[in-house]
Amino acid sequence: MKKNFLLIALLLVSMCVFSQSNKLDKKMEKAYGLVDKGKIKEAGEYMDELLEENPEFGKGWDYLSKIRYKEYDDAKKSDDLFKNLTVTTKSKDGKATSKDDSLSKALLTMLTSISPSKKAYSKYLYTLRQATLYSDDAYFASSLIRSTLVDVKVDTNVNKKALKHFYEAEEEFSKKNYENAAKLYKRAVEEQPGFYKATMYMGDCFYFTGNYPNAIDAFRTAISQHPNLLEPRKYLIDTYLKAKLYDKVIEESVQAMAVYPDLSIAVRMEDAIYYTEKKMNAKWMPRGVFPNKIISDTAKTDLNEYKETKEKKVKEPWTFYQEALTSIKPFCNEAGVMVKATPLTNAKYLEVFSWEEMLKKSTDPSLEEARKMQAAGYLDCYVLVTCFHQDFYKQYKDFASKNKDKIAEYYKKFIVAKN
Repeated sequence: MKKNFLLIALLLVSMCVFSQSNKLDKKMEKAYGLVDKGKIKEAGEYMDELLEENPEFGKGWDYLSKIRYKEYDDAKKSDDLFKNLTVTTKSKDGKATSKDDSLSKALLTMLTSISPSKKAYSKYLYTLRQATLYSDDAYFASSLIRSTLVDVKVDTNVNKKALKHFYEAEEEFSKKNYENAAKLYKRAVEEQPGFYKATMYMGDCFYFTGNYPNAIDAFRTAISQHPNLLEPRKYLIDTYLKAKLYDKVIEESVQAMAVYPDLSIAVRMEDAIYYTEKKMNAKWMPRGVFPNKIISDTAKTDLNEYKETKEKKVKEPWTFYQEALTSIKPFCNEAGVMVKATPLTNAKYLEVFSWEEMLKKSTDPSLEEARKMQAAGYLDCYVLVTCFHQDFYKQYKDFASKNKDKIAEYYKKFIVAKN
């Protein structure tokens, strides 16, 4: 249950434990072999080809995400070559000029701006965005993009005595001495009230010893400390599942979805719904394009720096989606939230309006669920929650903060269905 998100430790040490139950799993073996031989680039290229033909293959995207991170980690080592560069120019008589020469400075600035790791990081993020564009079971990629772009640093000012107890607890936990670890985590919390990780991992110890009431209390405390972090909510949901409190799993999952619609939460909810003899009725839809975004011409970020060399042709109905940006852009802020009244729509978000335009101009059968939700008055919930993508996270966050009750109603009416 306890997870270490220092990704390098997860990358390529246990990669061959996949089911061989279908052809795609079998094809993955070639990528495993290439990685085992240290041919990371070739493995990435092979996975690119496999996923271009099978974009819905979540396990493939998860594996490619690990490869991309490995490429990024390797590229960071190359950055040091550029950091130590010196440039000397010569005058017409062949003598070296001052190191403060403007031409030397300009050339050095240009060379040091070529950061291999920055390019690799941008490509890594692009892969995570692709994964969640095309697949609804790329669980690792979904978790990675959240932990990379959304989660905030915690416990940044913990005193030495509390840290000492914490690291001692970590040692005991690694040996599966959960009762001893729980006592040490508790001491860390006593030394540093509000120590989030110590509180959460103490709950983890209770979970592993079957003390579910205490685990629930610890995870609830961690949630109260950082209500916008998803990890303690996932831990709490796991505990409810283990304790067979399935109605609690569903209730807490809905609340978690109003924090961040991580794919792993949906899986946990589906398990609980199954045990209550109901069924999960969420009808996610793969996208034909990345979400519409309002970006200034001069803006350069890790998210939009990498571009594919081979541009993919956009097909209907997503052409209509893309076209919606032009007409609505003047009424939105850079996050895609409507800040000016417009006769074009009553929607409050760029993403919702873009879907409205797609529904208005297309009769494509893939839009059947969206059309149904629009008629029921829940298109915003369907688009921003069920069909969530990281690229419109700020719109989702604004919507969720103002519409928790509506999201709960949406799940009750449409997602958690009777058999």
